[in-house]
Parts: sequence; C-alpha cells; structure tokens
Amino acid sequence: MPDYNAAFFNSLTNTFLIYREWHGEEKALEFLAELMKRSLGAACDDMGFVKGDPTSFADVVGARDESVGLHVSFPVVSAGEIVYRFHTDPFPRLRGHVDPKKLDATYMKFKIAYLLGEDWVYDTTSHLWPGAPFTEHVITKKS
Repeated sequence: MPDYNAAFFNSLTNTFLIYREWHGEEKALEFLAELMKRSLGAACDDMGFVKGDPTSFADVVGARDESVGLHVSFPVVSAGEIVYRFHTDPFPRLRGHVDPKKLDATYMKFKIAYLLGEDWVYDTTSHLWPGAPFTEHVITKKS
C-alpha cells in the first residue's frame, strides 16, 4: 500500500473486515456507510459548501480527498454533470474481498446526497480494481 495515510485507510479496512466477520457483508457495508456519513459530513461542514453547486462539490470533495492522501481529479464540472476520478485506490486491501461498486456506494451515495442533493445520481464507468487507470464516477443531475 502506498504511504498516503495508510493508518487511516487501514483502520477503515480493518473495521469493515471485522464487522463483516461478526455481522455479515450487508451489515458491514451499512456500518461503513454510516461511519463515512458521520466523518465526511463533519469534514464537509467544517470546509463550508454550497449545497447543489457542482463547483462547490468538486472544491470540497477534492480538498477533503487530498487531505487524506488521495489523488483525484474532476475533468468535467458543469451544471448537470460532474466526472469524479480516483487516481489513488483508498482501499487496496479490500480488493477481492468485496464488490467495488458496493464499497464505493458507502461514500458516494452520501457525498452526492449531502453535497448536491437527492436530484443527483452517479454511475461508475471504470474502476481501478480490474485494472483501469482510474476509478471514474459520472455524476449527473436527474432531468
């Protein structure tokens, strides 16, 4: 694992694995989603953001991700679409242990609902785990 905040991500990884062992995968994913919601929500609140504003989303999420050692980019930020790319894998030790889309949903659903609103959705168009150069989430506003 790269040196970027290894202790932080190892702690989340170990929490997920232990919780899954004790309560099953569905409950472990729910637990991780709640953990993300509480920690990401507090961090986003402290950073200030304009709910529903794609530029604010990219600024806040980009700064937060950078603060925990993740390299991300936003090649598209417009009124109706955001392309959010992870160039760093936050959970490399979970590869092969959980479906990547289920794991990504533990933080993506919250980030979108909390920062943009319920009228936004996302689709994962590529992922690092099977060998893509980045994980890409295309976030769009429902019409």
